[in-house]
Amino acid sequence: MLASTLKERLRSRQLTMGPLLSFDFWPGYLEIFKAEGMHYAVLDLEHGSATLAQVEDLCRVARLLDFPLIVRPEASVYHLLRKYLDMGAAGFMLPWVESEEQLSTARDALFTPPRGRRGPGGPAVFHNRTLDRQGWDEIERDLFLMPQIETSAGLEKVAQIAATPWVDATMLGPYDLSLNLGHCGEMDHPEVVDAIQAVHDASAGVGKPCGMVIATAEQARFWMARGFFFFITGEVSYLARQQARSLVRQMQEFQAGGK
Repeated sequence: MLASTLKERLRSRQLTMGPLLSFDFWPGYLEIFKAEGMHYAVLDLEHGSATLAQVEDLCRVARLLDFPLIVRPEASVYHLLRKYLDMGAAGFMLPWVESEEQLSTARDALFTPPRGRRGPGGPAVFHNRTLDRQGWDEIERDLFLMPQIETSAGLEKVAQIAATPWVDATMLGPYDLSLNLGHCGEMDHPEVVDAIQAVHDASAGVGKPCGMVIATAEQARFWMARGFFFFITGEVSYLARQQARSLVRQMQEFQAGGK
């Protein structure tokens, strides 16, 4: 239910991977991802253009597949988080988290009273087994919250952020982190590598997993050697571009070899 399978994989430190959807929102992708052995997906509304109706459709398909769909909202703002939960999100990846105040906003939006301030409703309510206290406890137990660390301010507070009881994991925002550290796009710069490792180690120090965004298997190998087992495997259009590039180059090589 919702993100229960994702939470269990991370608790048992199993290799966990899922893609990002920013530009293409076909619900059939979720079936493909699950069939090919991925474990979750992130729907990106910070940079993407999905409509609210598309969000609802994707969340419903994800629930029917028992394939966690985590939403990255535009910001950690109460009315946005509450609305996306009404659409059926399994949880949130919060961008640019730097303070406990942002997490308090998320708590208020995720949980019904007395723990939070959410008044639930919307199309996802029909998924609930019951609408009594026990029913909401079951739903809230399976929600997933993952702050992204993308700035120097977030890096300084990562231990406190990760230690928050309703936080399940942290996730790097490596490109923005490199930008904010003054090394834009230099993912192999020692300062960027050290900062990413520091986020992982601070999270692990309070018993929380830390995820990393990767684009290739070689990048995954690099970070797996440094203790990572939780990954975002790239945006869907980027995965398609990689496959197209590989296919075109191989066919060109075959033609050249046959001359």
